[in-house]
Amino acid sequence: MTRVEVATVVLSLALLPSGGRAQSASGGVEVLRRAETLYAGVRTLCADFVQELEVPLLRESHSGRGRLCQSRPDRFAMRFSEPAGDLVIADGTSVWRYLPSQDPRQAFRVPMEGGAGTVDLHRQFLQDPQTKYVIADEGTDTLGGRTVHRIRLTPRAPSSFVAAVVWIGSGDALLYRVRVEEENGTVRTITLQEIEANRSVPDGFFSFQPPAGVHVIQR
Repeated sequence: MTRVEVATVVLSLALLPSGGRAQSASGGVEVLRRAETLYAGVRTLCADFVQELEVPLLRESHSGRGRLCQSRPDRFAMRFSEPAGDLVIADGTSVWRYLPSQDPRQAFRVPMEGGAGTVDLHRQFLQDPQTKYVIADEGTDTLGGRTVHRIRLTPRAPSSFVAAVVWIGSGDALLYRVRVEEENGTVRTITLQEIEANRSVPDGFFSFQPPAGVHVIQR
């Protein structure tokens, strides 16, 4: 696996110390249930994002920011403003990864074999969570001036990650942060800001045409 692939293989993901005492799992279940109900009515969602990536195997850390949108059932895009031009896009058929900040001469294209859930962060972490995860309520944090619940999710079945942590608004049940922890120690944290639901998203936001001269590696 190349350095580019290691840095982009997971879509999902600056941590704040926990500001609240750990609570019972039942509290986390109720918070997740509220979030699941909220997002059941979401067709499209856009937000500004900040991403922090730690790759211990390479002794590297990366940060970036940009705009993220998803449109159910199967479209997703992360377009980076820093580093400018980097992107991850699911167009309904394929997932594209193009990181000109790493290598402007090649792009990666893989089929969406895993279905819509692989690119829908909310479906992955908030839909039917009790069936998919062991849930642990880690108390509350303050994030962006709001109180959020911090909940750890450990997959019950073999997964591409060993654990995930989600931060959900106490008052509005919105998902504000996701952290994904991989078996090799890689940790990706995505923090969402300025969240907008059910707004129109231009179709072009979910499409990608490789620039002339870019070699497309298909898997």
